[in-house]
Amino acid sequence: MSKVTRRTLLGTGAAALAATSFSFPSLKELPANAARKPKNIIFCVADGMAMQTLSLADLFQARVLGHRSYWNWLASQDFAVNGLQMTASLSSVVTDSAAASSAWGSGRHIWNGQLNVFPDGTKLRTLHSLFREHKVKTGLVTTTTITHATPAGFAINCDDRDKEWEIADRYLEGGFDVLMGGGDKHFNPTKRKDKKDTYAGFAQAGYKVAKSRDEILNARAAKILGVFWDGHLPYTVDRMHNAEMAAKVPTLAEMARTAIDNLKGSSEGFVLQIEGGKVDHAGHANDLGSIIWEQIAFEEAVKVAIDFALQDGETLVVITADHATGGPSLNGDGDEYFDTSAAVDSFVNLKASYDTLVPAFGKTPTADSVRDVVAEKLGIQLTADEAKGVADGFAGQSPMKFSKFHGNRGGTLATALGNHTKVGWTSGNHTAEHVMVTAVGPGNSQWRGVTENVHYFDWLLGMKDIRHSNPTMTFAEAKAAMDKKHAKAQVEEDIEALEFGVHA
Repeated sequence: MSKVTRRTLLGTGAAALAATSFSFPSLKELPANAARKPKNIIFCVADGMAMQTLSLADLFQARVLGHRSYWNWLASQDFAVNGLQMTASLSSVVTDSAAASSAWGSGRHIWNGQLNVFPDGTKLRTLHSLFREHKVKTGLVTTTTITHATPAGFAINCDDRDKEWEIADRYLEGGFDVLMGGGDKHFNPTKRKDKKDTYAGFAQAGYKVAKSRDEILNARAAKILGVFWDGHLPYTVDRMHNAEMAAKVPTLAEMARTAIDNLKGSSEGFVLQIEGGKVDHAGHANDLGSIIWEQIAFEEAVKVAIDFALQDGETLVVITADHATGGPSLNGDGDEYFDTSAAVDSFVNLKASYDTLVPAFGKTPTADSVRDVVAEKLGIQLTADEAKGVADGFAGQSPMKFSKFHGNRGGTLATALGNHTKVGWTSGNHTAEHVMVTAVGPGNSQWRGVTENVHYFDWLLGMKDIRHSNPTMTFAEAKAAMDKKHAKAQVEEDIEALEFGVHA
């Protein structure tokens, strides 16, 4: 195989990502951290990152880029502490992102779909509100909409994670110092149902409002709102091969660097959440190329945070996931499993996300269109049976339609591609396993071992000598309150339907 470099992989459309060095310099060991407390906290979240995702990205980089992944290197350093996080929510052993982030945000297990609120309406104090009360600066940076579940769960109360327009308004009320991600449709008066100009509200409150990469690079302002796409930011693999996207949308590493530069220097320090949110989206889609490049982009941002922490000496960096998604696993295949190694090398040819791939199939995909597009964009030569199976899947006739987890369009496509990539997926859903956590800097010793997600709230507050205990609720109490809430909603819906019928 010819030598492949980061530059040839990423191309001119990804100059910003390529510019971030992935070299691993020799670093002096930090002083003993057990009794020290940090001035600043950077909490990095690879949303939906299963251990298998971390492994796939590491294997790919080792074989194709010539080095291990940054997280792999970091976890092996003497100054890093490693552990596992348990991820259950109040409503299930499998959490969603809202409940997962709220576990950190309030120190309580929360019902899936809600943000720091119990089903009976009880609102819990959040990390953000408590830190702000103590004059600690706060920031949220993500590759999803900035109003999405993970950033919101760190910060605000809302009974429904999907009320993103409401979350945008609450961010303005909350007085955050830095907010960056996607989600123009939740701020723009021409796209909001209520026609409210939320951008104007932020501008009036003294925020620098930025809508492009150029506006945010090297930006300096007391407060910043950066929104760079209508919805979630584009996948890294698409941005790498699209000059227009690369020019408009900053990388997560660039947003992280700008956020840190604008938050540092405060007398009481800062707390920043950095989320690689599209790792989760790629997991839901069973999209191998996307999940690998999103993981790499996330680790680029982690390196920005760690470089700052090692230079600063007063910053704790915690790197983890909120839950796992999709369960991608590399399977042995061929004599002595030789075919698997060759498959990893071929990942370099995965040059489009499913967001780009699927529309290219056409409105009514045929076996020929599927085969041609997959060959062009993924470098995979599907067999006639595989191509037909994918086309049938998009017509609602998947050959695996009996499978609850693989009989949909994405599952059928991923299964056909898996014959070539050797990667199989558990489902397109969240899964229940523990997730990795690595901590570097003052106070990092607490993140060693296996811990429930709800303990992070007390640990993070404790780093700033803040104490708060929110109310508790059992599953039985929460279930009863949720059943009552659903019953009331059904009655209101029935009444509305009746009135509509009468007036019609």
